[in-house]
Amino acid sequence: MTYTGLYTTLFAAPDMKEAQRFYSDWGLRKIKGSPSHSVFETKNGSRVELKTPNSTDLPPPAAPDMHFREMVWGVSSKSHLRTIKLELSKDREVLEDKDGTIHCLDPNGIGLGFRVWRPRVNIDGARTKINSYDKVERIDEISTFYGEARPIRMGHIGFVLPDLKSAEKFYRDRLGFWLSDRYAGGAAIFLRCAAKSQHHNLFMIWSADGNKRYHHTAFEVRDIHEVFGGGVAFDKKGWKTEVGPGRHPISSAYFWYFKSPCGGAIEYFTDSDYVTEDWKPHNYRINRFSEWHLPDGIQQEKEDKIRPSMSAAGKH
Repeated sequence: MTYTGLYTTLFAAPDMKEAQRFYSDWGLRKIKGSPSHSVFETKNGSRVELKTPNSTDLPPPAAPDMHFREMVWGVSSKSHLRTIKLELSKDREVLEDKDGTIHCLDPNGIGLGFRVWRPRVNIDGARTKINSYDKVERIDEISTFYGEARPIRMGHIGFVLPDLKSAEKFYRDRLGFWLSDRYAGGAAIFLRCAAKSQHHNLFMIWSADGNKRYHHTAFEVRDIHEVFGGGVAFDKKGWKTEVGPGRHPISSAYFWYFKSPCGGAIEYFTDSDYVTEDWKPHNYRINRFSEWHLPDGIQQEKEDKIRPSMSAAGKH
């Protein structure tokens, strides 16, 4: 199977107006909006879809309090889509829409879909030019400062699940995903949907309490400056940091997580490792969530906090 990436994440929005504002503030383009159904899009065409909880066409939740309902992966051709449908139909119900999208449930009850999808490749906007000691890219011009983020694509999605063994076997053996890294003892696994890919597209953590939870979806931005600029702008609009900004040792990516009104978290990320079939998975024995991180965002000007000024520098 040849996958083209994570195409759609679907949520039953507990408060549609709040969810619409959240994803608009996040930097996604609204391509459909109504009181019962909304769709938001990244630059490459990957989507977040929102429906009201009473919508009759929603997949069932994997857990009673889970607002997340389904992830849909893009594939490169109808032939690959047929292959996936035949494989999954061996042991589970597979439904097919008029547009050819197929739907089923994975071993943990997570809604799972596949459809033919080609991401946009002509993305407007280049990364910030960098001047390093050995290479100068930016000459006679000021660097880029981001007033907000405009995510390029959905990079990965994460869940907390009680049965990682069956999940890993399902995604690797049945669907052809690749193992990038894992935590020893079955604590977590990082999978990617192609041999040549960013470090991971699917992240699954073992649930110690036996409950299933949606963890987060990550959106790639152009560079670390857009992580910071986008995060600061999102914070100023009233949304709360979950953790960050910071940097992951596993994947090397810079991150900033925010709490989502649809449950779990949402992440800006950039500068992830890119791996191939020559990559050797690691078996990490210690918690390596971050090389460094701020626990609660970047402090902005508050009533009791004054932003430092040039004239105040050096005064104690």
